[in-house]
Amino acid sequence: MNISRFERKWFYDYMNIHSLLSGIYRSNFNFSEAFPLRQVNSIYFDDTEYSSIYQNLDGVTEKKKLRVRWYGDKKIIIDPVIEIKSKKGFIVKKKTIKIDMIEALPLNLTSINKIKKMISKKIRGTESLIPIITTHYERYYFISANLGVRATVDKNLSSLMLHKYCNYKIFKNFNYKVLEIKYGLDYDRYVRSKLTSINSRLSKSSKYVAFATNSGNHFS
Repeated sequence: MNISRFERKWFYDYMNIHSLLSGIYRSNFNFSEAFPLRQVNSIYFDDTEYSSIYQNLDGVTEKKKLRVRWYGDKKIIIDPVIEIKSKKGFIVKKKTIKIDMIEALPLNLTSINKIKKMISKKIRGTESLIPIITTHYERYYFISANLGVRATVDKNLSSLMLHKYCNYKIFKNFNYKVLEIKYGLDYDRYVRSKLTSINSRLSKSSKYVAFATNSGNHFS
């Protein structure tokens, strides 16, 4: 599956979740709940030079990252999919590839290496990629009254470093929340006209970069 859309993102360091959700419902988009709250988990892969991270930090306009995503228990990998996201400015293209994995796997080095081999078989040129970090959070889903704009709010964020000093029992927790607005390319003017109701600095950074650069000094 391939999709192209705009993605705009805000990070909130101190706002509590109830105030943020209230702001979503009061915005000019007339959002309503689109899907029940659920746990979202990802494993991010990068090369040994951490190119995806440095592209983001250096402000490169065209970026690409590869991750494996699953839902539910963060310690048990069930029905994962590969997602390849390329980004130019705020425009994101995402390709989703299903992994043919029947059994559930515990989140550990053996399982991740097994998944890495599956990725290499499905996508040429990924043999040198290594698992860098996991991300985990609870996500709320919303849709606008005209069904053209989607929003998500993430809370209870945590991560696990995989590339160095890995301990699968120690997750680093983060206090901030993340709001994302996502919409088709033909809705950009409409969304821009209503963004005044969202009061925060727009961020171009991904949660992958935010987690990785705040989980230690490995990227300094």
